[in-house]
Amino acid sequence: MPFPYFILLEIICFIISIFSIANKKSGWWKYFVWFLAFTILVEVAGYGIVKLSFQKESNHWLYNLSLPVEFLFISWALYKICIPTFNCKPVIISGLAIFVIIYIIESISSGFLEYSFRANSFASAWITIICCLYFYYLLKQDDYIVISAHAPFWIITGCFFFYFGTTSCNFFYDYLKVINTNQNIPVRYIIFNVLNFILYSCWSYAFICKYRQTISSSSSS
Repeated sequence: MPFPYFILLEIICFIISIFSIANKKSGWWKYFVWFLAFTILVEVAGYGIVKLSFQKESNHWLYNLSLPVEFLFISWALYKICIPTFNCKPVIISGLAIFVIIYIIESISSGFLEYSFRANSFASAWITIICCLYFYYLLKQDDYIVISAHAPFWIITGCFFFYFGTTSCNFFYDYLKVINTNQNIPVRYIIFNVLNFILYSCWSYAFICKYRQTISSSSSS
């Protein structure tokens, strides 16, 4: 298993979040710090299980257990970001309900030992749809927004590219697996490193924008 270099990206993003949004003035944004810490622990543990296990033990069960935490947090964050723009509550609640059903059925059938591929695919596609709805309603609203300094926009942008790419990779999973097996080219590994770079770059920039906004609000009050 190649070293997942996106762990370094997660650590950098985590450090930026600590200095930017880990305070009471940032409101609900500070919970991104805890989510990133959780993500890093899962990724490090997952890599360690494979590399340190003598029999190359599968780490699918670990990611299967962490999947609901990821989807729940991202859904909650999208709700907090989207609700001022459009009524996203019905979309998010229905998505969560369907996800829970797929996840439980798929996990029970595998004894929670295998990764819930279908649940992940659904979650990725659903998050992509919510991001598209955000862009649509953002364009429709009359208020002028400076996109380059609008933190919520960059959180959504990072999520859109990451989960759209994840959905595409899941759709072409068998094809990418054949390329890896026959030509020894880890296309999926390369794609996910690129997707993670986009995600955590956008999030890091969003945290910096939020920090500047917080500082500006504090100085003006």
